[in-house]
Amino acid sequence: MAFNKKIAQDEARRCPQCAEATCLAGCPLGIDIPGFIRLLREGDTAGALDRIKEQNPFASICGRICPAPCERACIFYADGQPIPIRELECYAADNGSSKLKTASVPQKEKVAVIGTGPGGMSAAYYLAFQNFQVTVFEALHGPGGTLRYAIPDFRLSQKVLDEQFDLLNSLKVEIKTDKVFGPSLRVDEIFMKGYKALLLATGASVPVMRDIRGIGFSGVYYDHEFLCRLQSIGKDGVVAQARRQKMPGLKTVVIGRGPAAFDTARMSARLGSQVSIIIDGFEEETGVSDDMRKEAQQEGVKILSLRLMGIVGNDNGFVRGVECQNMEIIEGQGGLKLEVSKEAPFILEADTVIIANGHKPNNLLRHYLPQLKHDDKGLLWTDGKTGMTSMERVFACGSLINPDSSVAQAIASGKMAAKKIIQYLDHEKN
Repeated sequence: MAFNKKIAQDEARRCPQCAEATCLAGCPLGIDIPGFIRLLREGDTAGALDRIKEQNPFASICGRICPAPCERACIFYADGQPIPIRELECYAADNGSSKLKTASVPQKEKVAVIGTGPGGMSAAYYLAFQNFQVTVFEALHGPGGTLRYAIPDFRLSQKVLDEQFDLLNSLKVEIKTDKVFGPSLRVDEIFMKGYKALLLATGASVPVMRDIRGIGFSGVYYDHEFLCRLQSIGKDGVVAQARRQKMPGLKTVVIGRGPAAFDTARMSARLGSQVSIIIDGFEEETGVSDDMRKEAQQEGVKILSLRLMGIVGNDNGFVRGVECQNMEIIEGQGGLKLEVSKEAPFILEADTVIIANGHKPNNLLRHYLPQLKHDDKGLLWTDGKTGMTSMERVFACGSLINPDSSVAQAIASGKMAAKKIIQYLDHEKN
């Protein structure tokens, strides 16, 4: 819910301005949360936005889709009434006019960034703000990565996203789309064109596969695949097109947890499907904020604690349901836990099934840059001190080095990568 001025000031006044604010530890970006809330309380919306932008240039994005770990760290969280920090940030971003000065004409070394997701956007901003000449390369037709193609418009509108890239344009950042790393964009060519450093910020877009029986039936999708097909849901004609394609069907089951699971569920519900999310835990263990869970339920999405047995289909190869077993709440040592019921399995009817099991980086880096070192978890290795990969002048950030990178963590990672690149280039110059 978007706050108006009265609600924003009322909520800001609830903040006790703790002497040792626990919310600060929850913010990956290090935003002065009590400080910007105090300015909102005093009616200084522009000052509040400037205070946020000291650490986060993309308040409009975080104010809408950040999982808000700061709210879980709030002293009022245990009472179920944390200060709505994310919504207050969104209010400041939408209603404040930033006074922060932009950088002058770029005059330092050229730096290339691969990927326009939050990590790449953040690094480009901080490099350009320090007068470096930054070019960002994007494989897709429009900049933004999963922010543009895999987050529904009702959570992050294209207009808001475009405004963030307008900010980068004002800093003279050059953005080149339709540039696929490897086939049309090689590292040696980048350095031959005079770039002194390269940042890999390609994110994690490949779904993590699950060994689920029946996953090959027609009507089974992965979350980002589903969202990318319907990412323009707010535009004229898309609903009719989705109806013709029978996507989603009349009954949809989402298997998994996290923001992508709830985005696909809410998207399906808005298209008229009856939607259930299956998780193998308690309802509260959905991997999303309480607000996001409640919003989905208000839109008719059911959250079911079930054990998944497999996906079943008809003789024509189309999905017809999900085989499940009920779970029972058992009280034992350490408190309540869920165990599989002794009842017989049953079929939860569905003509659309969506798998939301997380994402990982694609194999392009391994294929085109086999010399890059990876750690035991398959993540790209970077030097803890320099931020550099095993290749000279090549850096990395975001989901390539952190598998659970939220939008705020990705922005923080890009910010840190920019700092490391600047230190490296300054050292090389001297």
